Amino acid sequence: MNAPPLRPWHLAGYGSGSMVLAAYYLVSASFLFYATAILKVPPDIAGLIMAASTLWDALTDLPLGWLSDHTRSQRLGRRHPFLIGGGIAIAVLTVLLWSVPPGLGLWSTVAWLVLALLGLKTAISAFVVPHTAMGGDLVKSYDARTVSQGYRAAFQILGMTLALVGSSAWFFRPTAGYAQGQLNPAVYAPMGWACAILVLGVTLVTVLSTWKFIPRMRAAHDIPRMDWHDVRAILRDKNLRALVLMILVTEIAVQLTVALGFHINTFTYGLSGPQIAMLAMALLASAIISQPLWIRISKRFDKKPALYLAIVLAAIGLIGAPFTHVAWQWFPLEPTPHLVLTLLPFQILAGLGNGAFWSLPYAMVTDCAEASERRRGRNLAGSYTGLYIFAYKLGGSISIAASGALLGFIGYQSTATVQSAATRHDLAVYPALLMLILLPVMVWLLHSYRLRRADFAEPVEQAAV
Repeated sequence: MNAPPLRPWHLAGYGSGSMVLAAYYLVSASFLFYATAILKVPPDIAGLIMAASTLWDALTDLPLGWLSDHTRSQRLGRRHPFLIGGGIAIAVLTVLLWSVPPGLGLWSTVAWLVLALLGLKTAISAFVVPHTAMGGDLVKSYDARTVSQGYRAAFQILGMTLALVGSSAWFFRPTAGYAQGQLNPAVYAPMGWACAILVLGVTLVTVLSTWKFIPRMRAAHDIPRMDWHDVRAILRDKNLRALVLMILVTEIAVQLTVALGFHINTFTYGLSGPQIAMLAMALLASAIISQPLWIRISKRFDKKPALYLAIVLAAIGLIGAPFTHVAWQWFPLEPTPHLVLTLLPFQILAGLGNGAFWSLPYAMVTDCAEASERRRGRNLAGSYTGLYIFAYKLGGSISIAASGALLGFIGYQSTATVQSAATRHDLAVYPALLMLILLPVMVWLLHSYRLRRADFAEPVEQAAV
């Protein structure tokens, strides 16, 4: 029986599932602030909670990818059981995380946060790893894998936009009692409910949009459930290893800025929720708009050269803003309306560069899986994706743990609404210095990746992409 044709709206429906990561980005951007400034958890403990949850999350990625590759459900295939169960769990646990009852006491609050966050991160992995691997299952050609991951990335960034910009513009808007709305404890529970509703909606859309393609995503019955030769082959794949180490180093550098973003914008730049939203919108809109650009550049020059260019753009944006505004003081920090205008160009450059990292490396990972399948006759896209996402999250966990330690080192006071001048300076400059130091390492690791378009014989694409 011929496979059903794959249309752009199918890819859009598939890509919409990545919007469940709105729950992840709320945690990345707001958890440390929520725990320290709202719940009054000491910063070193909050940082350890965040790092431990992210490390646990990372450790589950490869096993979940392996389980997805070897799930034999005839009705639901390899990926859909994880999408359905993971989406529901993400919604429930998101509500619990952002609804910590007041007056619990320190250690009861810590226990609540640990359990909710560990559960949420596990649910996110259960959805995201099979969903990302599905992008390689739906299409087969070299450039089509870039296109499918471009759809996924565009919706992932849209979910991030709704999470970050929506929280800042709507939930964190100024009120009579709170000039900086992110300091209002009453807004976090409604924010969690809104995110949960979004997660359930996009889970339904992506499951229904890809339902008819389940037959092409079923695992073969003759695939053993566990084969350590395959595990060793995955770990020894030099091209995959280059991507894994590159994203590990990249996330160590980038996630420090992400984790401390609310602290930097609130205390260093003195921005309100809507102003933070404006800057976030500039970054995220640039990342969404850049997806067709990166698809075109990768088709013209290949994926690896396109990623080199992306690293340069992202570095100028992420390092340039704190250096020019805080370290070198080229631009004044007051008044804040002028500050927003001088920060905007850097946000746009950072968004253009970061946009490539939401699609191109994932397409390159599925290229690695495709090359392995041609050699060994086994589709292990979930396992390849799981290992890559493991490195992504491991780098984040290291960086997030460092963020809690950094807050203590620079003298951040969780009970104070105004920080010292030295603390405000170091909040912005230290993450930029780390990124500057690690930048050559990222480029060197990417250089070790060797796959090119010429390594793949292009089959006739069944999908209209």
